[in-house]
Amino acid sequence: MDTTPTIPTPADAAPRTSFDRAVWERTLLASDLRRDLRLIGLIFSHYADGSGRLPMDGPQRIETLCALARIDGKRVRVILRELELSGYIRRPNLHTWRNRAAARPIVLTLPAATSRPSPAPGGNG
Repeated sequence: MDTTPTIPTPADAAPRTSFDRAVWERTLLASDLRRDLRLIGLIFSHYADGSGRLPMDGPQRIETLCALARIDGKRVRVILRELELSGYIRRPNLHTWRNRAAARPIVLTLPAATSRPSPAPGGNG
């Protein structure tokens, strides 16, 4: 039996990303979200890096999204909030965000899985 300790490589120590763009997009498109929310979500997916992140002051700027999606600024703000409340994006808290001149960074996330009902006690599943 080999008891030689293994030395971790930098690749072993690198954080593993759990973001899968195809899964995120399929989940978004299969959702019952309105068309305008799905459109903004797909824009985010297009510009997100491999870990599902949009950098601070990236394409999530209101002016940029208005131009890309052809939706007015007030509506874009509502869409961002709805995507956040639905669990598709995460961003720093507005009240604690210090750099007011820059758009907050966004991370694409999947909504919490809907829980399945538990089997009845004594049932077969």
